Amino acid sequence: MNNNLYKKDFRKDLKVLFFITLAMLGFLAITLSMYSAMKDSMSAVTDLYSTMPAAFQDALNFHEGQWNSVLGFYATYFVYYVPMMTGAYAIYLGSSILSREEQQGTAEFLLTRPITRNQIISSKLAVLLTNITVVNLALWINGVLWTGIIEDFPTTFLPLSIVHSYGLFICYFFGVMGFFITVLMKRAKAIIGPAIGLVMFMYMFDMVLRISDKVQFLLYFTPYKYMNIDLLNTHYHMEWWRLLVLAVATALMISLSYLIYRKKDILL
Repeated sequence: MNNNLYKKDFRKDLKVLFFITLAMLGFLAITLSMYSAMKDSMSAVTDLYSTMPAAFQDALNFHEGQWNSVLGFYATYFVYYVPMMTGAYAIYLGSSILSREEQQGTAEFLLTRPITRNQIISSKLAVLLTNITVVNLALWINGVLWTGIIEDFPTTFLPLSIVHSYGLFICYFFGVMGFFITVLMKRAKAIIGPAIGLVMFMYMFDMVLRISDKVQFLLYFTPYKYMNIDLLNTHYHMEWWRLLVLAVATALMISLSYLIYRKKDILL
């Protein structure tokens, strides 16, 4: 890794990182403050949701009586804030951090410097993973504080730490996926829209599969399968195999990125 390149790219993405983190913290704070204000009347809302078919309740991450606890409420909305919205940011950054050298015409200058292609890709990946970690760390701290204040820190700390670990690895997966896609492209293009659309499509695909009993095996081809958000389960614990699958898939894309980028023709 080249430290100068890492610092340059980190500073370049710092403003977006700040606003994305601020926005995500704001969304999470608004959601949990609503729960805090409506805590006593949540039973009426849960009665409405409980009239839906069980398959739709599974798709929406909701079960009868789930909102009687802040952990159940958090589990319902967690998937929107971390693996989906933060995942969209991750794939946006991953799909732009390497391709912008060609788009902005700085690839020629970069490649003439005394720096190897491995150092270039290592520096870019380091910035990508750092930014994803920062956003997820901020959300985890915020979530722990809010739920602990609303309910009880000893009760909420461990489940939230576990579910945010799943979310972090899913964001790593999406970020590296965006990076890998740009490495595969012959000429770097602005694929931010399609990349974010891919995250949304995977989530909708996951929801549709959960409604149907016949194609449940296809869930294993979506990253959302490897996230357990059953926070109210008394036996809820870290299932390491889920993280391992995401880590292996991410590591495989990183390895292929190195192999392909070494031989790739950089169009100036």
